[in-house]
Amino acid sequence: MPKKVYSFIIIFFLVFSAGFAQKITPKGRFLKDSVQIGEPIEFVLSIKYPKTMEIIFPDSLYNFFPFELTKKTYFPTKSDSVFSVDSAIYYLSTFEIDSVQYLKMPVYKINEFDSLVLWTISDSIILKHAVESIPDSVIMVTNTNYVEVPMAFNYPYATIALIILVILVVILWFVFGKTVTNKIQIYRLKKRNLKFIETFDNLITNNFLNTEEILILWKAYLEKLTGEPYTKLTTTEIVSLLKYSNVETALTAIDRNIYGPKDDSLLTDAYQTLKDISQEEYTIKVNLIAHG
Repeated sequence: MPKKVYSFIIIFFLVFSAGFAQKITPKGRFLKDSVQIGEPIEFVLSIKYPKTMEIIFPDSLYNFFPFELTKKTYFPTKSDSVFSVDSAIYYLSTFEIDSVQYLKMPVYKINEFDSLVLWTISDSIILKHAVESIPDSVIMVTNTNYVEVPMAFNYPYATIALIILVILVVILWFVFGKTVTNKIQIYRLKKRNLKFIETFDNLITNNFLNTEEILILWKAYLEKLTGEPYTKLTTTEIVSLLKYSNVETALTAIDRNIYGPKDDSLLTDAYQTLKDISQEEYTIKVNLIAHG
């Protein structure tokens, strides 16, 4: 084969491969066009990529602003001989009041020594306000009389002030950025922990023998707190993962009430053990963020 032809083929495949790699773009969209404040909304994230690549989706620690993550559902990877497809549904809610809110999501392509962030195109959702119109009784009276307003504005001073402000913000971020981020994470963990304790105590008080629902709530909280798949693990696997001497006794008592005759004599101690373990894991997580 002539050298020119051989060189042309090599260049063609290199260009084609580079172009192909650039087309790996994750897709993300809301499943509805509008939402009310606090109402859950599903956001679907998916990506098709060569099966030799390693792809990671955002977890619960990602900042979904202006939305807050309620829960997420991952689907098993689907693959053929060349490609793989990953997808997940993020259940979000918003408490911001902007009429149109936007969200784009990253997908992380893991390389040998670093990672590459692949972004979806921003998708928007309309916020439905509870008050659609202002009653006539509260419409403000408009003053249409001409008022002369001074037009002079000192642009050089304003520009200098803006530059100084930007520099100060950058310096403060480098000095305090990690501390602020850690405090935000700890605040969210604290809020989530208080909500878990309230729900856990209410279930015990109002439905003491509903052991399966109480156990599912506890597993789901630990899974979100630590990132370990507790909702998919058996009692034996959880005992192996959690190095607490009394966890096996507590889970065994609960399993007997779920799968055998109801016997609530050991449930009070079992529930207290699960609650103590959740608080210990919460404290470990907070200390890891605060001093990590």
